[in-house]
Amino acid sequence: MRQALRRGAAFRRWQARTGDVLETLAVASLLVIVAQFLLSGGSHDLTAGGAGTILVAVGRVTGLVAMNLLLLQLVLAARVPWIDRVYGMDRALKAHRVLGRVTVPLVLVHVGAIVLGYAARDGLHGPFAPAVETFRLLTGGSDLLFAFVATSLLVVVAVTSVSIARRRLSYEWWHLVHLTSYAAVVLAVPHELSIGSDFTATAWVRAYWWTLFVLVAAAVLWWRVLVPVARSLRHGLRVSEVVEETPGVWSVRMEGRRLDRLPVHAGQYLNWRFASPRLLATAHPWSISSAPDGRHLRITVRELGDHSSRLAHLRPGTRVLFEGPYGGFTARSRVRRRVLLLAAGIGVTPVRSILEELVRHGHAAPGDVTVVYRANDSSQLALRDEFEHLTAVGGHRLHLLVGPPADGSWLPPDVTDRRPDAERLADLVPELRRHEAYVCGPGGWMGLVHRSLLEGGIPRTHIHDERFSW
Repeated sequence: MRQALRRGAAFRRWQARTGDVLETLAVASLLVIVAQFLLSGGSHDLTAGGAGTILVAVGRVTGLVAMNLLLLQLVLAARVPWIDRVYGMDRALKAHRVLGRVTVPLVLVHVGAIVLGYAARDGLHGPFAPAVETFRLLTGGSDLLFAFVATSLLVVVAVTSVSIARRRLSYEWWHLVHLTSYAAVVLAVPHELSIGSDFTATAWVRAYWWTLFVLVAAAVLWWRVLVPVARSLRHGLRVSEVVEETPGVWSVRMEGRRLDRLPVHAGQYLNWRFASPRLLATAHPWSISSAPDGRHLRITVRELGDHSSRLAHLRPGTRVLFEGPYGGFTARSRVRRRVLLLAAGIGVTPVRSILEELVRHGHAAPGDVTVVYRANDSSQLALRDEFEHLTAVGGHRLHLLVGPPADGSWLPPDVTDRRPDAERLADLVPELRRHEAYVCGPGGWMGLVHRSLLEGGIPRTHIHDERFSW
């Protein structure tokens, strides 16, 4: 156990160092392109030019920054292992979404400023001047037409990323729409690398942008296509068994070759495709629900739509394709002896695999692990028997908290105990503040749990969670 804690401390130090380096490189890339623009005449155009020149200069610099941010977004979505291990894939994708909210407005400012600036230069006035200038630009070269299509695709991606739109779209359609962002980047490249653009101003600027384009394209191709295909072929996963755990919840057990060489840890997830009608087209992220043993992998899925419900009808022998593993929700970063595992809903799956790993490998002394499993009804306690067995074998504690949800609380309602959740949790978990906490469940529930843990004295750095919202 001490060795595991030392490894956790070393891993934390590596995360901090590597995170600092990655963030410094990202900021430096933005500073470099802005500095190059200003030093090559952009500062003069922004301050000493006429209205048309100033507008064009604004369009030029926003275009440079927007493309740099878009390339950073693609890197964050490329599932690069170093980024995954430093931030966890959910945080990397959250940063990806945040950058998207900045990138698309910058692209629109770029387009608008360029159109208005050229219209002013050409002496066009009146309400129809932007439309006339847009027509002139689009008919002046194929690269600008490609750039217009690229901008349109990015706007569509941005619109479908808004919360209200995501709720109306199925995961499959949302995923398909977002794949067009790759097409948008490809379509924009001819315009950016055309003669006379800021992307080709000097030899070193051309080298800089070409290097970025090649590195990003290589990362996406390698980690999103070649590695998943190679791993799927190498390990030859096939469905061996489908078991109904509780009404609407199924476990899919898979067997394959040399799974001991697959770098997957308890708590992680993979993107799964099954060679079955209507299940192959889209990959879905599901956590493994048992600790890897080198021979089998298992996922446990709740019926949340047409795609997940079809898993119940998978036949033994069905070929399985996968991407990953992904995620930082593992015990690798643990530095405290006591562990608190909190789960609700289908978030129980990664928690169950972490518990098994701690018990099987002796990474926790008897009594050092406390499991809190929350459900609205006892019929929803999927994998309950397994939790009871693992905690009994390891000498740990299991609390099954069953009851309808209460406003502002993540615990079951108790008419005899009106104390804050943090105080009630402290009664369940002695020495709460000395625990390393792992939380997985619905987003709103996790937010309430997180607040209780902080109020209970657990530092933010010792609270681990991973959210799988899209």
